[in-house]
Amino acid sequence: MVSSEKKSGFISKGSLLAGLLMALFFVSRAQDVADSTEHVVTAKEWNFNFEINTSGAGLWFQHGWTPDYYNKHFVEVGCVYNRHPKAVRVKSALYNGATSFCYGKLCDLFFLRAGYGYQRTIHHKPYWGGVSIRYSLSAGLSLGLVFPTYLRVVNPYGVVTVKRYDPEEIDASDILGHAPFWTNLAHISYPRPGFYGKTGFVFDFSKKDQTIHALEIGVCFDMIFPFVQQMAFNKAKPFYLAGYLSYNVGVKKRIFE
Repeated sequence: MVSSEKKSGFISKGSLLAGLLMALFFVSRAQDVADSTEHVVTAKEWNFNFEINTSGAGLWFQHGWTPDYYNKHFVEVGCVYNRHPKAVRVKSALYNGATSFCYGKLCDLFFLRAGYGYQRTIHHKPYWGGVSIRYSLSAGLSLGLVFPTYLRVVNPYGVVTVKRYDPEEIDASDILGHAPFWTNLAHISYPRPGFYGKTGFVFDFSKKDQTIHALEIGVCFDMIFPFVQQMAFNKAKPFYLAGYLSYNVGVKKRIFE
C-alpha cells in the first residue's frame, strides 16, 4: 500500500505539473492574441547592405515586397570585391620611395551580381520589441570584372616604367610598387559571365516598423566562365565560396500608404 505521505507527494507533484501546463497554455494563448493584434503588414521595402566576407567586401541594394506577414520577395544588385587568400602585400627594401604591392597577383577580381531572392520569417518580433529572424535565399547572374595588375618596375638602367605583371619577365627585386589603380582600370579585361547564390539568416533589430536595421550572416558562391587565374603559380579557381556578414539599413512602406 502507498503511504499517505507518498500519496500527498504524488498529488502535489501532479497539481504542480497541471498548474504549469495550464499556465503555459494561457501564456501561449495570450502571446498569440498579442501578436495577432500587433502585426504590421508592409507592402514594399528598400535597403542597402554593407557586406564584409572571408574574401573581401561588397555593397548591395535590395527592393522587396511582402505579400503577407511571413513572406518577402526581392530583387537585388550588388558589387563584391574578391581577394585571393594568398595575396599578401609586401614592400621592397631595395628602393627609397617603394610602395606596397601583392607579389604574384595577376589581377583584381570584382563580381557584379543581379538576382531574385526570397525570405521566410521563422521568428516574429514580439510587440514589445526584440529581434525578428528570417531565412534568406537568393540567386542570379554574376559578371566577373578582371583588372590586370600593373606595376612600377625598375629596369637595369634605373629607369622606372609601368608594366603589366608577368612572372616570367619581372623579378621581385625589380618591382618598385603598384601602379595607380586607374592604370588597371584602363586595361580591364572582357567580362566573364556566370551565376551566384546566397543563403543565410537575417536578424532585424530595428525599433520602428518603418525602418530596417538588420544583420545578415550566411554563405555565398560565384562561378564565372572562363575561369580566372588570380595568382601566379596557382591554378584558376573553378568557383568562389565565402562566408559573409552584412549590415542592412533601409525603410518600409505600409500597405495602406
